[in-house]
Amino acid sequence: MGGRWLFVSHDALEIPEGEEGEEPLTELFALSRGGGGGGILNRSERRHARYVRFAFEPMILHIATASLAHAAPILSAAISAGFRESGVQSLKNLTDSNALPMVAVRSAGLGFESTIGVVREGATASDRLTNGEPGKEQQEEVVMALVDEQYLEMLVEIANERFVANTERIKRFEELLFKASNRKDGEWEEKDARQDRKRKEGLRRKAELETNMKCRDRSLQMVDEDQNCMLGDLEGIT
Repeated sequence: MGGRWLFVSHDALEIPEGEEGEEPLTELFALSRGGGGGGILNRSERRHARYVRFAFEPMILHIATASLAHAAPILSAAISAGFRESGVQSLKNLTDSNALPMVAVRSAGLGFESTIGVVREGATASDRLTNGEPGKEQQEEVVMALVDEQYLEMLVEIANERFVANTERIKRFEELLFKASNRKDGEWEEKDARQDRKRKEGLRRKAELETNMKCRDRSLQMVDEDQNCMLGDLEGIT
């Protein structure tokens, strides 16, 4: 049975302030209280219960590399940055030149989850027409809270702390990755800019090679001239 998201945030969450008696987080997470038997389930209901979970998931990043040699510095940077559960995987043998290893950057240590609610089925009367017939009692889902507002506040505070730690690890990973790639500016290079830089570097190396070849030819020519002079002197002596 599938599920659905009741609330999603990719940034730390500021805990809303409510008036006395209000429960802003309970409302934000689309939870209800009271009615329908509450959140308490008996043993038979628990067997098929659908629970609502509050979860924090740290960054997971997959990087396809050209070879194991390219994957090694990325993996080293990830582990050094705090993503301890990072690894390298491939559908082929990693020693195969066509393996294209995949580096998985991850850290399970920051992740956590807690059950905060349960989905109950409640009967509601409907006076609307359905397919031309008078509305009948229809079952609708009611998401009941299993914890109070203070518990939700605590979970949000823990998640916010994990957001900070996760962001710090991402920053360290970026710094170590750029350092490993010998990039001094610390900026990402676009594909077109990289191709242009490579082309200019190739032309510069070609010019340097041609210059070195000319210098070597000139040196050989000078050596030949010196040898001819020496031969001429020897002939004069004889």
